[in-house]
Amino acid sequence: MSTRRVTIPSDGALEAILRERGRAGGAVICHPHPQFGGSMYNNVVEAIEEGFVLSGFSTLRFNFRGVGYSEGTYDEGNGEIRDAVAACAFMRNLLDRDGRLVLAGYSFGAWVAGRAAGHIQGLEDLFLVAYPFSRYEPAELRAFEGRLYFVGGSLDDVSPLDQLLSLYQEVQTEKWVKVLPSSHFFPGVEREIRDFVRQMFGPTPDPASERSS
Repeated sequence: MSTRRVTIPSDGALEAILRERGRAGGAVICHPHPQFGGSMYNNVVEAIEEGFVLSGFSTLRFNFRGVGYSEGTYDEGNGEIRDAVAACAFMRNLLDRDGRLVLAGYSFGAWVAGRAAGHIQGLEDLFLVAYPFSRYEPAELRAFEGRLYFVGGSLDDVSPLDQLLSLYQEVQTEKWVKVLPSSHFFPGVEREIRDFVRQMFGPTPDPASERSS
């Protein structure tokens, strides 16, 4: 496996870290809100990344525009959608023609990932941690026809558990949910997030065991 810094072309150049594990599968990971200190150097982002690496996927985590060394300025989620689409295009070019592409996100990054999904051809998997239901309407998730994976915290006031479970019951696509005893920041339960990724995407997953966990 190789790990290297790369630059993703979007409206401006985006700073990113690529971990390559082969061409069969790739995961792109979107970080939390830029205006509240969010970046690709985040405990949840890194837990998601580690789970996919251990599952045999190549991974790409990146800084949205205006964060770290990424060019541009915060664009209230609109330009950030283009950043996510650009990151997925970058990863797609590294995969086999039939390689599996997963778009993941945490908090603001989950919202951006959900909105970007409709702009990414062939995307079949969304992995979302703490979707911020208290701030954003999840209309795009209701329209998504691929597989949905949710992680929620039972003590999360930004992503209230009742709203997560209500949406989970509403969507008709293939879906899984993992509820952890945590606040919105998931301190101390990063390993559980990592292990859920491995259960879902590893070489011998057992998704049925997690459908109602």
